[in-house]
Amino acid sequence: MAWSAVTLVIALATLASLAMRRERRKKAALGTRAKPKPTGKTEAAARQVPEAGSQHTSRSCPVCLSDHPAQNRFCFRDGAALVEGASAGSFVHGMICPACRRGYPADASFCPEDAEELVPYGLYGAASSTRSALRIDASKICPECGVRHASSHLFCGQDGTELVIVN
Repeated sequence: MAWSAVTLVIALATLASLAMRRERRKKAALGTRAKPKPTGKTEAAARQVPEAGSQHTSRSCPVCLSDHPAQNRFCFRDGAALVEGASAGSFVHGMICPACRRGYPADASFCPEDAEELVPYGLYGAASSTRSALRIDASKICPECGVRHASSHLFCGQDGTELVIVN
């Protein structure tokens, strides 16, 4: 029992250290970028309208970094609001509530819904394997908009509402 607590503390410290190191690298990379050399083009010519095909075709979750279709506004895994574009990396850096399974930014410490202490998303994934499995043929529905979802989804991608199991 004591070893599992020590292992958890070491894992949390390692994740925090990796996150801080990554942030320092980002800041250093942004600070050392060279400014572009001025060209003979005018500002109006430099600001061209992007082509229709160059628009983002997907969104990503800032908590679990999973990619979603462009029509979704919320992550179906943790309910976090999605951002434009594909995920920027493979290191999951958000926090998640073990009670309601909603995702939050890395700097959050308590869930505003039920006041539970948040855990790092990566550690939650390992601990969540103890949840009871759903029937294979079970499906879920959003109580707000009525859209049906796969049984593996936890939140509605359209409005972020927690899904309920259809009997």
